[in-house]
Amino acid sequence: MKKITSLFCLLAFYSYSQNKFILVSDSIAKQKFEEIYMVKNEKKYRGRNTLSFECNNKQKLEYADDDTDENYVKFEELGKIKDSIIVILKTEYNSEKYILLETKSCKQLILEGFPLKIENTEKYLVLNNPATDEAYKIQILEYKNGFFDVVENVIIPKEIRPKRVLKIDGKEVFVVDVENKIWKTIL
Repeated sequence: MKKITSLFCLLAFYSYSQNKFILVSDSIAKQKFEEIYMVKNEKKYRGRNTLSFECNNKQKLEYADDDTDENYVKFEELGKIKDSIIVILKTEYNSEKYILLETKSCKQLILEGFPLKIENTEKYLVLNNPATDEAYKIQILEYKNGFFDVVENVIIPKEIRPKRVLKIDGKEVFVVDVENKIWKTIL
């Protein structure tokens, strides 16, 4: 049993460990990333500080704002994507997260940023806008069976300040930094 526990701890460490990035001297063609079409939320929650949802399976979920200094959090329903997935913006003092809520089964996924579709695939890319004490991260998602799954987490080293992701090609990710240098990592 100890070996299994150690193996799970080791796997968790590797899945969130920092990726090795290599400086690339070749020119890399920029890939197209498309915004996901979202039907904007028309409801205005004037005076309310809780978002409530009831899913098709009769499960109820609530997201409550907290204006206190210690636990500040604000939730805003932005709209709907893929017919049944509600996008909720969660704002804290130093960060923003996006919650994807699938309204049929109440599945939730918390993302570091808003997903962009990778051209000619059913994969999606998220590049976070981190708080000052957080690292830049890339999440790669796959849309299957009516919801999104995170298939890769890439942590960018602190010395690289990314401007944008240039390309995701198979197991390679190319990033351009604020100094217009191109970096590559292998997934």
